[in-house]
Amino acid sequence: MRKAVLLIALFCAAFSCNRYPDPSLTSVKDYSFAFQTTQGGKFLAGDWVSDSVIFRAVNNKAKLKDSVKVLFDLVEGDGSLTVQSDYTDKNGLTSTGWKLGYGSCEQKLRASSFDLSGNFLTSTDLTEYGFRTDEWDAYNGSPDGNMSGMVADTVNKVTFMISDGTLYKPGDKYYLWKPVVDPVINSPRTINIDKKGVIYISSSGGDLIRSTNNGVSWKNCTKPYPDRPYYIYVNVSNDNSIWVFAWDHKTRHSIDGGITWKDIDSTVIHGYGNVFRLKDGSLLFHGSDCCSLYSSFDEGLNWTKIETPGYSIKLFVNDKDEILIVTQENGITIYKSTDYCETFIREISVSPQWGTSDNDNIFNKWGNYYYILIPGWGILKSADLTHYEEYWYNSNLKDLFIDQNGVMIGKDWHASTVYYRNNSKK
Repeated sequence: MRKAVLLIALFCAAFSCNRYPDPSLTSVKDYSFAFQTTQGGKFLAGDWVSDSVIFRAVNNKAKLKDSVKVLFDLVEGDGSLTVQSDYTDKNGLTSTGWKLGYGSCEQKLRASSFDLSGNFLTSTDLTEYGFRTDEWDAYNGSPDGNMSGMVADTVNKVTFMISDGTLYKPGDKYYLWKPVVDPVINSPRTINIDKKGVIYISSSGGDLIRSTNNGVSWKNCTKPYPDRPYYIYVNVSNDNSIWVFAWDHKTRHSIDGGITWKDIDSTVIHGYGNVFRLKDGSLLFHGSDCCSLYSSFDEGLNWTKIETPGYSIKLFVNDKDEILIVTQENGITIYKSTDYCETFIREISVSPQWGTSDNDNIFNKWGNYYYILIPGWGILKSADLTHYEEYWYNSNLKDLFIDQNGVMIGKDWHASTVYYRNNSKK
């Protein structure tokens, strides 16, 4: 008997729920909620997002009869609001002023909505970004979140970035970017700059274009591999010559800005690599393969292998002809040679959380300091490439760029986030 009564009670409860559902759930379905202010805007910390951040909550069944109480609250960031609580007007609108704080870059405003009976309806978030000075600020939006390459000319004050097959230059602020539209530029893939400020862009179709007037205009170079409609790898050496690489072709070299090309007739120099001209006239090359350091004294016709300690993966030569190699010994170890690779001296070792064997943009210089990016570890700082200090430990970093004004821009392993640091002391 008791079981029968219990079953009847359960049936009645279920039937009642279907006929008379929770009024708060029903009302949520009847409403629409949305901020009218654009999500993901970029501002300076301390700026007003707007003196009137507009929020709309409308009862679609009774637009002119119902109002909604809205509570505004900052759930991320330490900014301030002009209005904490308000009721929507006849159009379903209410607003508050929002001044961004300095506690974080990503900041979030929440609007919690209630009906006139006090029932909670839902909450809606608005996320904006306030960029700060002397802090690392992460941003994962577009286009800069998908940045694949960047060059900067500190003398002529120009910076260009490539993201998702489009060329960009800075907008009014260092974190704002605007696309560059030019009929010559088609699907840009890589970007390089020489010491004279000439900018070179390679396309997904294997074309190479250049600008000799700081990006005002662009012209096609002679195509390095006329029969190859695929991307190429490009390196501009410190003597302003251009080196191009393709897996199914010989390495080619141009000393006249991409007008004419010369094959490097060697089975040694293949794949992507870095090339430096030393003060004794010789060339120094390190390929993308481990332990592939070579020198040439006849303009690349013949190459001699140089033995390196550890497992070398990266080459850099500074203005003093000091030769730096990055190796995979004990994690990552940097060696330096001041006698043209006769001897190498160990300078520093770090232990990245992620292995690395590629040719990322490791050595950067701004002012009197080098900033050395170790993928999977972070950034080292050095004035002389002998003494190093930890600048920023971040195992998510994969690449590092510095723009025309000294703003540092780091890239993560997932190619979706950039980290900006705008230093007050340049």
